Amino acid sequence: MHELEAMVRSIADFVQIIFEASSILVVAAGGVAFVIVLVSRRTSNSSASARRILAKYLVIALELQLAADIIATATDPSLQELGKLAAIAVIRTFLNYFLMAEIRAEKRTG
Repeated sequence: MHELEAMVRSIADFVQIIFEASSILVVAAGGVAFVIVLVSRRTSNSSASARRILAKYLVIALELQLAADIIATATDPSLQELGKLAAIAVIRTFLNYFLMAEIRAEKRTG
């Protein structure tokens, strides 16, 4: 059973890295999209539109990071790791909530 456990941990580590790398790529893509919208649209609403686009990318990146943290905790389920995951999940949930609230508010005004 020890070999199977080692294989599962290796797979989990690989998947965690994939989620973390994906999160970085999503943030980078959001930054590029933000700049493109800001530069290409020279209207009074371009800043709000660009911020809304960036916020959408950040929400996705937060979800990917949370998934990576869940995988990390699943492979090392100590009380300390579970506590860190709970704190991270709460913080990211609040960030996600406020980003989504901002997106909705910008849609109503813009």
